[in-house]
Amino acid sequence: MLNSRPALLKRYLSIINKRAGLRDYTDETMRLFVLSFLFVLLVVSQINTVVDIDLWCHFKTGEYIVKNFNIPQVDIFSYTLENQAWIDHEWLSQIFFYLVFAKFGWAGINILKAAIVSLCFLILIFFIISKYKKIIYAIFFVLLSVLAFGYRSFARPEIFSYLLLCLFFCALEDKKRLFILPLLQILWVNTHGYFILGPILIFLYFIGELISGDFIKAKRLGGLFAATCLACLANPYFYKGALYPVKILAGIFSGQQPYMQAVHELMMPINADFGRYVFFWVLVILSSATFLVNLKKARIQHILIFLSSFIASYMAVRNMPIFIFMAMPLAAINLNEAMPTKSIIERKYYIASILIILTAAYFFISNRYYIFTNQSVFRKTESKMTELLTPSKACDFLENNNIKGRMFNSIDFGHYIAYRFYPEKRIFIDTRTELYKRDFYQSYLRAQNYPEEWKGLQKRYNFDIALLRHLFGGTGRLLKYLYNAKEWALVYYDERSVVFLHDTPENRAVIQRFRIDFSKKKIEKSDKALSVAGFFEKIGEQKLAEEVYIKLLEANPRFLEAGNNLAVIYINSRRFEDALRVIGKFLAYYPESAELYANMGTIYLRMGKKEEGILMLEKSARLNPYLRQASYMLGLVYLEKGDTEKATRQFMKYLALDPYSAGGHRILGDIYKQKGLLKKAAAEYNEADKLEGK
Repeated sequence: MLNSRPALLKRYLSIINKRAGLRDYTDETMRLFVLSFLFVLLVVSQINTVVDIDLWCHFKTGEYIVKNFNIPQVDIFSYTLENQAWIDHEWLSQIFFYLVFAKFGWAGINILKAAIVSLCFLILIFFIISKYKKIIYAIFFVLLSVLAFGYRSFARPEIFSYLLLCLFFCALEDKKRLFILPLLQILWVNTHGYFILGPILIFLYFIGELISGDFIKAKRLGGLFAATCLACLANPYFYKGALYPVKILAGIFSGQQPYMQAVHELMMPINADFGRYVFFWVLVILSSATFLVNLKKARIQHILIFLSSFIASYMAVRNMPIFIFMAMPLAAINLNEAMPTKSIIERKYYIASILIILTAAYFFISNRYYIFTNQSVFRKTESKMTELLTPSKACDFLENNNIKGRMFNSIDFGHYIAYRFYPEKRIFIDTRTELYKRDFYQSYLRAQNYPEEWKGLQKRYNFDIALLRHLFGGTGRLLKYLYNAKEWALVYYDERSVVFLHDTPENRAVIQRFRIDFSKKKIEKSDKALSVAGFFEKIGEQKLAEEVYIKLLEANPRFLEAGNNLAVIYINSRRFEDALRVIGKFLAYYPESAELYANMGTIYLRMGKKEEGILMLEKSARLNPYLRQASYMLGLVYLEKGDTEKATRQFMKYLALDPYSAGGHRILGDIYKQKGLLKKAAAEYNEADKLEGK
């Protein structure tokens, strides 16, 4: 009996070992499943509509470099720049983008983006796994980071910067492959303007070691920093290329860089559409909390990296991915160091992790992510370029009819026009912010709002074609001016763009053939679009706009924008009962629409119901403080009541939102005159006269 006990014990231990081995095998399999599903999510999250108009410039420049074996030293696309020096810091990326697009089209571009962005996340995940052997914290913050990154999912040269940033971070953490960083820096400086992040990251580690008192490591990092900075000189522009980011930053902080405040991606994420960045702010809060959890063990360099990347992202929306790719591994490191990971049984969370990952993937595939983050107008899960941002049909019209001459173009059409027509045609302006001087950009803006400025610009540059965007705002006054000007003729329009031709002998035959006469116009199938109705409104063809809005509402009775705009037409034509009927119907569907309350308030005021009107307008202003109509109408009410202080505030607010309103400037001039502020009144009257072309 006693002799049998050791045999039983051996048998029992053998069974335990087999089960443990099976469990280990199952754990590894499940971990592999989790990582596989995560990879699927990463790819799915990056396959979406291409919306970056700068790609056309990258394609064309890449084509130019490949075909001419020459990297541009001066601008080649715009006739207004007159051989302006151009530091094309993205030339290597542009070659890559051009070759991929030429061979594989938009699917290739999307796959390239998906591969590089996915690789960024995978590099960081496997770095965390190799260091801590656990994936649960990394998985959580990767999921959150993917959701935060979704709005900045653009096929741009900056994706190479994200990859190199992640490689730099892992190398600096690992400390075994530091020798490769100067070589990577040579690649980076020729790929994208974010190359300055390489030396900055090394410098932050250097400062961290100095503060920690490890002078041997600090000395080593100091030498690496110097070598990496020297590597920045290995570019076609030598020291000018190396100093390029410093020059741009200096321009931003000095206010010399054109239209910095007008471009959405250069705004602070707190000032831009908050709904688009909700996941980013969740990541900020939760990753910040991990530093509090790991306060005793958090390294100085990690704190410096976290704070620096957050400041960069807070200064401009376009820098948000820098924070995302740094916060994700730092948060995972903090939790792994602060909490006892050995006690965590990860297999308990594998099934839940897979379900959450699949839910997130469905969130993207079903387009619910793009709806939730207010991107659904532009994006969905597909592989093609959005048609909203390219004047392809207008360019077809110019090409098919062999229309010659210099062109004035909307700024966001510049790259596509260059892609289509260079070198036969050159553009007036594009979105390469670093090339155009502040005065030139201001002239471009003013020409779209001041008739005399337009005439001066046309005389200076002698352009005979105007290819303009009518979709969205900014061009309404110029469209109306050109439509009514005898020396210009509307010859083409579509859902997003219009073409006007200057009435010259060279253009006369084309004008006679294609001039559009709206007095005989019948609504066609191609006209049944919100943007076309908006175009009709902008040029003063209200009856056509009304007809299109009615047809849109017949097709979709809950189309809020169409209903709102139709109500405005009814208000302006004093059909108040019709307007109230439309507004009442839509308020049942959209009780929080500031525009509906502003329109209702306007109706009440015009019907003489002042108190009801004020209540509606004030409610509108509470729902949307940036609604121009509410500010304008409230200003009129306060002025009529004799409250000039409130009226002044409302019209100043209105003009901050719409600085090119001649009527707003004239009314503010009247208020200043009433107050006895004659110099201010004269300035407002003068501005109104300029806007009206007097």
